[in-house]
Amino acid sequence: MYKEAKHKRQLNDLIGKVLQQKAIKKLQKIFWIYLTKNFSIKVINDFNQVEPEIKCKLIPITLDNYHRVADFREEGRISQYRDKLAHKEIGFFAEHSRRMVGSIWASINKGKVPTVVRTYIELMPNEGLIHDIVTGQEFRGMRVGPFMVSKIAPLLLREYGLTRIIIDVNIRNRASLGMMDKVGLRIDHKMLYVSAFGKLVLQLVLKKYA
Repeated sequence: MYKEAKHKRQLNDLIGKVLQQKAIKKLQKIFWIYLTKNFSIKVINDFNQVEPEIKCKLIPITLDNYHRVADFREEGRISQYRDKLAHKEIGFFAEHSRRMVGSIWASINKGKVPTVVRTYIELMPNEGLIHDIVTGQEFRGMRVGPFMVSKIAPLLLREYGLTRIIIDVNIRNRASLGMMDKVGLRIDHKMLYVSAFGKLVLQLVLKKYA
């Protein structure tokens, strides 16, 4: 009886989180205020190379393997990863022992004019945004996230010719802020973003760090 009650509570908690995420996404399409601490990468020396505690390699996410996100996340994410590829986002899996254990994505602007990505960040030409850095729950704390950041950044600088990479982290996300510290990144500036009906209406630098 105890195990059944525990499993029921866990299931209810999961359902509650899913419903909460859906409600947040609906609200974000209408109005969204986002406070972030932003990190900037311009050259290789701006960050450290990080090796994970488990043997990993970075492999591109493609139309042939995007479904492998189910190795470490819920199956509902499969369609999201397909949509990311359809929107020309650049993604990589971290692979360990033939299993995908994490993923990382980047949006880039290779056009000639500024463009807004993810409804709230304006990228100048040849700028990129690293986002959605996720590690499977059982592999967290093994430096997989910092490893992915330190591997994708050189690719974006060298192979895609970016002149600047931005990583934005919610000011309350201590885990991601700690990840940036492990990569050797320092906060560049603090930002306020406001979007309404899927469009950026305000971006304001609240503080610049030396």
